[in-house]
Amino acid sequence: MVDIQSSVSEVTSSSDQYVIAISGGVDSAVLTHIFHKLELNFRTVFINHNQKGSKELKQSAQALSDILKLNHKCIETDLEIDSSETLMREARYEALNNDIDEKEILVTAHHRDDKIETFFINLLRGTRLKGLTSIALKRNNIIRPLINNSKSQIIEYAKDNDIYFQDDVTNFDNSISRNWIRNDLIPEVENRFPGNLNNKITDLILEIEESTKEDTEITKYIKCAPGYFEVPACLLKHNSSETNYLLSIISRLVGQSGLQTSDIKNMFKALSSGKQVSYFENWIVSQQLGLLMFVNKEEWKFKQNTNSFGYFQFVTTDYSETRNNWSLAVQNISSNQISFESVLPGDFIILDNKKQKVSEVLRSSGIQDVLREVWPLAKKDDEVIWIPGLRKSDNVKLKEFESTKNINIITASIEKSTVGNF
Repeated sequence: MVDIQSSVSEVTSSSDQYVIAISGGVDSAVLTHIFHKLELNFRTVFINHNQKGSKELKQSAQALSDILKLNHKCIETDLEIDSSETLMREARYEALNNDIDEKEILVTAHHRDDKIETFFINLLRGTRLKGLTSIALKRNNIIRPLINNSKSQIIEYAKDNDIYFQDDVTNFDNSISRNWIRNDLIPEVENRFPGNLNNKITDLILEIEESTKEDTEITKYIKCAPGYFEVPACLLKHNSSETNYLLSIISRLVGQSGLQTSDIKNMFKALSSGKQVSYFENWIVSQQLGLLMFVNKEEWKFKQNTNSFGYFQFVTTDYSETRNNWSLAVQNISSNQISFESVLPGDFIILDNKKQKVSEVLRSSGIQDVLREVWPLAKKDDEVIWIPGLRKSDNVKLKEFESTKNINIITASIEKSTVGNF
């Protein structure tokens, strides 16, 4: 069994800055105590879920922070009483991500028992193989130092060090699936089958992690951009482990905890029907040009700091002789006077001395489904002057300028990254 303090020291550094998500319960109290004992640079944050027992947990978190003289804050949420575990988790991580600085590392007190419970939750929900790897030690800017330590170790440490904490009364509510798994299912399985169930599942998770290590020869086919992912449709086949692996990567990229059977059905529905299908939260899945595409319309927006719009990249250069639909030349107009927006229902463009609906121009150009809704348009004073890559308005078509003074060239290109460097 891994020593609990060693588990923390092995994944932390005195040069890093940490934020511990403290709940008021024993797990995060022990984690906080160890961080304090190791003299690490950290602060604590409590998220108030407004549920039964939240007041007592808030007081417990504050009391521990007062005892250890920590930099501590409480963040309130607008969650209603009896909110689901999913809603609370989403609110919690949204609050934490909004509070944390880019130089800080978020630390949570998930432990081995949590990992086992999550394994069962994902299994019973129909999660595919990759989702059964459960909770990782490190992911993005989050670390979980206690993930290989048991609950019994944590409680023993708390008793040995006389650590103050509050029991979460909701942990005994078996109407919550995780509690039912912890309080009823796991004890019943252990009663019927000899051997330590935690050790069995832990070994199985390790085997799954080993067998599902990312294969760059496969992942290189997944291309990404803000609000966008794609994978070649020819690689996707029914009842294929390679397909499930590719799609499980996509599911993680869009923010899911694991790929489920219903998700695979939705993807193949998009492939077979040729129509866009709602996938997860704001993500839409669709097939076009031999690709299975995932688009998030909320994220596919113009980003001023990078001059990007989905997978489009825009660069302003000096005058050149470029005369194609991937560049726009304007005179006596600064690039700041031109805005980039997605298509609106009433948008039109002047082509061949006629008003034409932008949506019809996109349709006739072979742009299908969801891409028609997010394709960028260049506008000046609310007038569409350019559909990048396709057409330019008669009003701004490149002509012979009397001089090359005050001419700006805006060039568009499509930029997609691979998963490895996205």
